[in-house]
Amino acid sequence: MPHLHKRLSLLLCLGVLLPLGCASFPTPTDSMATAIASVRAAEEVGAEDVPKAALQLQLAREEIAEAKVLVEERENESAHYQALRASSDADLAISLVRENAAREGAKAAAARVDTAEAEVTP
Repeated sequence: MPHLHKRLSLLLCLGVLLPLGCASFPTPTDSMATAIASVRAAEEVGAEDVPKAALQLQLAREEIAEAKVLVEERENESAHYQALRASSDADLAISLVRENAAREGAKAAAARVDTAEAEVTP
């Protein structure tokens, strides 16, 4: 009788735990929307005009396309992580645009200082 009790306990545990292990990952709508919004933001700040940023932007676009394919294949967890990579790459593109603008601003300021110094120095 104790052996039967152990088997019933095991079957009960499997009946409860097995569906939990097979639960599917939800469709990554939020991470996909965030990735798409990040790509649009990168486009709006001019990422296509800065070579390093343009590369990251293209990578983000490709990752979104791959995430969409993964969603169609019901590989939602992989699609979620692919969308996160796309968001990160698009955010990096935005940062590279800002860095480029800061560098250009610094160069312009240095040129103005050099011009001012040349005018003041006899």
